[in-house]
Amino acid sequence: MQTAIIYIRVSTDEQAQKGYSQRSQEEKLNKYCKDNHIEIVLTIFEDHSAKNFERPAWITMMKQLNINRTARPNLILFTRWDRFSRNTANAYYTINQLQKLGIEPQAIDQPLDMSIPENKVLLAMYIVTAEVENDRRSLNIKQGIHKAKKEGRYMGRAPIGYLNISLPDGTKTIVPREPEATLIKKMFEGFDENVSVRSYYKRVLKTGLKCSLNAFFNILQNPVYCGKIRVPSLDGKNIVEVHRIHNPLISIELFDEVQSRIKRRDKKYVKQSANSELMFKGMLNCPLCLKKMSGSGSKGRSKKYFYYHCSSSCGYRIRADKVNENLLSGISLLKPNVEYTPIFEDLIRKIYDKLYEQKSIDKTNINRSLHKMIERVANARELLVKGTIDEEDYLTIKSDCENRIDILGAQINDAYKLDVQQKQGLEKLTSCFLKPACLFQDIDNSIILKVASLFLNENLVYNDNDIINYLKDEVKIVYGFQYLNSEESFEETTTCNFSKEQQELITSIIKIELDKGNKISIRKAIKISSFLTRLTEICISTKMKLD
Repeated sequence: MQTAIIYIRVSTDEQAQKGYSQRSQEEKLNKYCKDNHIEIVLTIFEDHSAKNFERPAWITMMKQLNINRTARPNLILFTRWDRFSRNTANAYYTINQLQKLGIEPQAIDQPLDMSIPENKVLLAMYIVTAEVENDRRSLNIKQGIHKAKKEGRYMGRAPIGYLNISLPDGTKTIVPREPEATLIKKMFEGFDENVSVRSYYKRVLKTGLKCSLNAFFNILQNPVYCGKIRVPSLDGKNIVEVHRIHNPLISIELFDEVQSRIKRRDKKYVKQSANSELMFKGMLNCPLCLKKMSGSGSKGRSKKYFYYHCSSSCGYRIRADKVNENLLSGISLLKPNVEYTPIFEDLIRKIYDKLYEQKSIDKTNINRSLHKMIERVANARELLVKGTIDEEDYLTIKSDCENRIDILGAQINDAYKLDVQQKQGLEKLTSCFLKPACLFQDIDNSIILKVASLFLNENLVYNDNDIINYLKDEVKIVYGFQYLNSEESFEETTTCNFSKEQQELITSIIKIELDKGNKISIRKAIKISSFLTRLTEICISTKMKLD
């Protein structure tokens, strides 16, 4: 005797609009099982959309089926295929999963024998029809919202200072809400371009307005307060402003004046970032008392000056720009031993190969998806010829597929682009190793700090000495500074936890140093390999972003 799980799904809007109900589905499925001598082992009720299979009851059921192998049913029954799924790709994937578990999904009102190849086309039609219905409903909602916005109605949750209401004719709009409305009006009137937004925000909070700093900045730039609504086009490429039907809090002239003040303030009040000016904060120790140095800015006549300083009684401080320039220029002038250049180039190739391998997998998946989209359009064309779907539905399917094909085309173009970068980028990246100054060109301070931290000792004591005094031991070895073997510890260190590639790299480094007459430990060779690998990764990620 066959056993089955009966699956009953309905979303709230379907039940209200189309008369679907869980009770009617349950009665129909129970009768079917009784007439066909099928034992029902479990009944599942689901109140969730069928756009995907991220449904609570379905997820719980699949977990139980994967765990309990002995009590798996033969069938999962539902009334129609749109109760099962409204997404073609997800449906085929899930059917395949169930079949691997020895379970056959079946719609009693639309029965299909999956062993017959032609029935797969029929299955696609059932699910695509439901998917198109979902897409059409979504589009209609989007168009309705767009139309309402063009008519001057504010859609969505009311901004701070307003309240959502419905007019007697059912039209939804927003009205001023006190006391926030008055506070926001005063906020616009008193905006001061001579102070930072954060300072003005703190001043406004004292008046009683409650909002986050981000929300405060959004208020200052939101035209809804002067009676305008931003309306993006349906494709999202263009934005227009239309006049409202709600009451504005301020005049258009005042709103425009505040926007002008913000622009003037941005030009006049350029806040220097302590993160960039004090990039070595936390890495430097005081040369007098050896305590950790902090950093801060001091306002001068024309600009702000930054200093690294000791917080203890010694009172030592030094100009931050002087320290930054000395350390970064010292790193820029380094030149590596030529023996390490082939190792660096080999690391570049290996990292590129791993990236390219993943992109090759991506290309295969993208090509498969492209074929599916093309096949879907062809199937829709057949259904149009047969009269199963009308021209509007066909054009909707065709447009959706063409949009997805455009996206997939851009993705596959990126995958092929990496192949070109792999072939052309070796020389450019090697120059970063030969001349570290290349790494400091056209990149942000966060990357500069990453590179500097890679080269420099932690907790270094800065006292205007030569750059060699601040370099890590592994950097000194790679960049040709004499290394004293007497200071080396030759404790036994195993490399068994490393991959074969890492072991080969460590062995190559030890051989390079032995050929030069330097004996280094495995521990030191591991540090050198780690430095070279990390430097390679930074070079690749930095240059790929710039390209």
